[in-house]
Order: sequence, then structure tokens, then C-alpha cells
Amino acid sequence: MSWVEGFDTEIGPSRKVMYLLGIYPDPKKKLNWITRGYFLLPATIMLYFCNIPQSVTAVKVCNDLDAVLEVLTTSDISVAIALFKHLDICYNADVLNQLVLSMFNDWTSPKTNKELLVMWKNARRGRLMSIIIILLAEGTVIAYFVAAVYFNYNAYARQTNPENNVTEKFRPLYLKADFFYDVQKSPVFEITWIFQCFSTIFAASSFSAVDAFFAVLVLHLCGQLNNLKENLKSLLLSSVNIDNVESYSENLVHIIARHQYLDSFARNIEDAFNVMFLVQMVVSSLVLCLQGYQLVTMITTEDGILLFDLIFMIYFTLCFMFSLFVYCYVAEVLRKESMEIGDVAYEIGWYNLSAAQTKPLIMIMLRAKQPFQITAGKFVNFSLELYCKILKTSGGYLSMLLAMKDRL
Repeated sequence: MSWVEGFDTEIGPSRKVMYLLGIYPDPKKKLNWITRGYFLLPATIMLYFCNIPQSVTAVKVCNDLDAVLEVLTTSDISVAIALFKHLDICYNADVLNQLVLSMFNDWTSPKTNKELLVMWKNARRGRLMSIIIILLAEGTVIAYFVAAVYFNYNAYARQTNPENNVTEKFRPLYLKADFFYDVQKSPVFEITWIFQCFSTIFAASSFSAVDAFFAVLVLHLCGQLNNLKENLKSLLLSSVNIDNVESYSENLVHIIARHQYLDSFARNIEDAFNVMFLVQMVVSSLVLCLQGYQLVTMITTEDGILLFDLIFMIYFTLCFMFSLFVYCYVAEVLRKESMEIGDVAYEIGWYNLSAAQTKPLIMIMLRAKQPFQITAGKFVNFSLELYCKILKTSGGYLSMLLAMKDRL
């Protein structure tokens, strides 16, 4: 297969969604003022039709903990995170342009068949992960849409039933929210309902596309590290007892330069995403706690619970947990691949080489002592251990909330 197919396979799913949102960092596309400002349209819809009115609603019902949690966990916090990620991608567009261009150059540069197989393996893995992330996020939107249409229709039908003697009819919105105008009049109600629906679609798309884009970048970097590791291993195996020191040194210097280039690639990913991940990690820990509290409350209530509500809440919580798992998983893979570079340089028979041949290996070993890391705001490194700590912390907060509820 051609390099074009490989690049499209790798970045295709996230690129399509990000193009629709106007946030895809395309280094080869010239932007005019319309395309540059297009990202503001979905951002404005998310802010005006979801975050602001739902925050107002949360303030109005602040005396009812269950009502506040329902507003915050259903969409307000999730859309706020998606909006922040949406704007953060636009803010770091220059850095991300360089990353996409580097990926493009990696595919177009000459490669051996073995190197291409490694790149294709990571491209397919990144594509599969991107599709899963996007489908899970859009699945929450579809599930909520079905629930909103069904329950809102039944609520309005009960009001219009002559037997109920309802004098003032109230049409429920798609999301519980308070606006600064009368939304019950037509066509204001219909327009607001539709734009609220679009706000959740844009939020799910931004949330998932950014996660998928990040996963693709890191897995592509892992593939390049794997190829670098194999090149280093082949060079050292073929250089044992070699007499041409100059040729060996030139090849090894090229590997060192490539290692430095990949280190710069990893640092650019870190710089573009670390602030976003800090915000999401803190907020996600809170959201998991609140969702767990709401789930326990729904199960233990004496009034009974609808099976659809229970399934939706469990599914929504699992999607949030999976988003954090993606960050920790790909960061763990990146850390492992980067550390193995130093292991290869040490485990091959360097003791059979001359002093002049072993000196460049010191640079590789020293650099590999500090593995490539993805952090949350430079405070903590993402890893599977961190993922377990986040779940443990959320569980501790949940226990505190349940204890407070029992006292009240």
C-alpha cells in the first residue's frame, strides 16, 4: 500500500470529525478569514445553548443536591470539558501543524518493508482506537436523544390529556436549562431545542476527536521509536569487530539525530496537551465521583428506577472512564518504547566494540534514562498506575458524599 493510504488510515477518522468542527490542524491548507473563524460557530453554540443556561439552572436549584448533580453530570460539565478541548486545539494550532507535517514526512520518507509493517501496525491500531472513541461518544448523544424525545413526548402528552385538567402547558427542552427569553413560544422553542441538540453533538465530537487525535499522534511516535530501536539493534549487530569506524560513526550519529528528533516530537505533544489534560483529569475525577453518587442514589431509591436510565448512566460513566484510560494507556506504551532504546544500546555486545565506537552509545543511554512522558500540567505523568489512583480517589470522594447524605 502507498504512503498516502497509510497516512489516511492513521489520521482519517479524527481528521474527518475535526474538519467538521473547524479545528483540524492542516499544515498544507491555506486558510482565509472564514475558515479561520469557523471553529467559533460550534464553540458559541455549546457555550450559549448549553453551558451558560445550564449553569444558571444549577445555581437556581442549588438547595437540591440531586437536581444540581443531574444538571452537572448529564451535560454541563461534559460540554464544558469538550469546549475547553475545542479551544485548546485551536490555541495550539501552530504546534499541531508541525506534528501533522512530521507525520506526513515520516510516511513519505524512504522506508524498508519491515519499517513500513511497523508503521502500518500502529496506524491500524490508532485507527481502531479512534473509531471506538468516536463511536462511544456519539453513542451517548444518540442514547440521550432517544431518551429526551421519548420522555419529553410522554410528559407533554400527559399535560395535553383532558383528564389531567392541566391549565398551563409546559414543553420540556432537550436539556434542562434557563434562558433569558421565553422559550415556550413557537418557533423559539423549536429553534432552541434543535440548537441544544446540536450543542451536544458538537461537544461529543470535540471531546472524542481530540482524544482520537492525541492517541494517533502518540501511537505514531511509538512506531517511530520501534523502528529506531530495530535500526540501532541492526547497526550494533553488524558492527561487532568492524574496522570501518568512520562509517559506523556516521550511521550511529544519524540514529542519535533521529532520537533527538523524536524527543522533540514528544515534547511538542506534551506542550500542546498537558494543560488540557490537567483540567480534564481534575474535573473527570469529580465527575466520576458525582456520577457514582448519582448511580448509587438511583439504585437505592424507594421510588424505583427505569431500566433505561440505569443503563444510560452506566454507559455514560464507562465512556468517561475509557477516555482517561486512553491517555494512560498510550502514555504507558510511549514510556515503555522510549526506555527500550537504552536497553537495546546496553544489551548488544558493546564490549566487543572499540572505545571510539562505544562513545556515541553513551549519548543514547543517557537520553533514554529520561523516557518520553505525557503529563497533566507538568505535575504528574500519565500511566496505568495513575489511572488506578484516579479511580481510587473518585471512590474516596464518593464514600464521603454518601456519608454526608446519610447524616443529612
